[in-house]
Amino acid sequence: MTSQYVLSATKRELFGKRASKRYRKDNLVPAEIYGVSKDNKSILINSFELNNQIKDPQFYSNVIDLNVDKTKFEVILKDLQRDPQKSKITHIDFLVVDQNVKITVNVPIKYINEDTCIGVKTSAGVISHIITEIEVSCLPKDIPENIEVDVQALDINQSIHLTEISLPSGVEFLAGTDKEHDSAIVKCYQPVEEVIETEAPESMAEPEDAKASKEDTDDTASSEESADDTKKD
Repeated sequence: MTSQYVLSATKRELFGKRASKRYRKDNLVPAEIYGVSKDNKSILINSFELNNQIKDPQFYSNVIDLNVDKTKFEVILKDLQRDPQKSKITHIDFLVVDQNVKITVNVPIKYINEDTCIGVKTSAGVISHIITEIEVSCLPKDIPENIEVDVQALDINQSIHLTEISLPSGVEFLAGTDKEHDSAIVKCYQPVEEVIETEAPESMAEPEDAKASKEDTDDTASSEESADDTKKD
């Protein structure tokens, strides 16, 4: 079976940090192939060829035809490392697959009919993607590009759970789903408007002690004025 993703590679001859830096400077990404034999196989991949294909999200969960010199390997992406500052791929790991043996892969979820969702149209609800990919088990030939989930009938405060997903033939969840592990994957909710209270700052409000002191002062002043008036009379 020919995959829609094809990469070419060469055998790696030099090792160590200095060699790795030199390879990356020459636009070659160090990589490892696991599952070939007891020992993994060290290779180099052209970074331009890799970057052109890795932009596709399906690259991460599909079988890749990896040609190393004159040998072809059917692999899936196992892991990759990026430079934290430049986001460039610095290392990548592949795992050889057997077309007759099931493998575990993460498949992206494709939510459809969000614009016609009942909760969105009638109540100005918002769709929340709780899960964006699902871990499944299947033969390499049965790996789906994505798993569609229709949210059109979703109303406010309603959600869709794992057990409600229809998986393609030959594809199953890695772990069985039951009521205890039936996680919600998407929900429609009503946004809550933030109420901003316009209270006077505490510094502007007059303290109770100050109020009491002021009242005592006013009472004293009134008494003195009354006493003066009495003397005049």
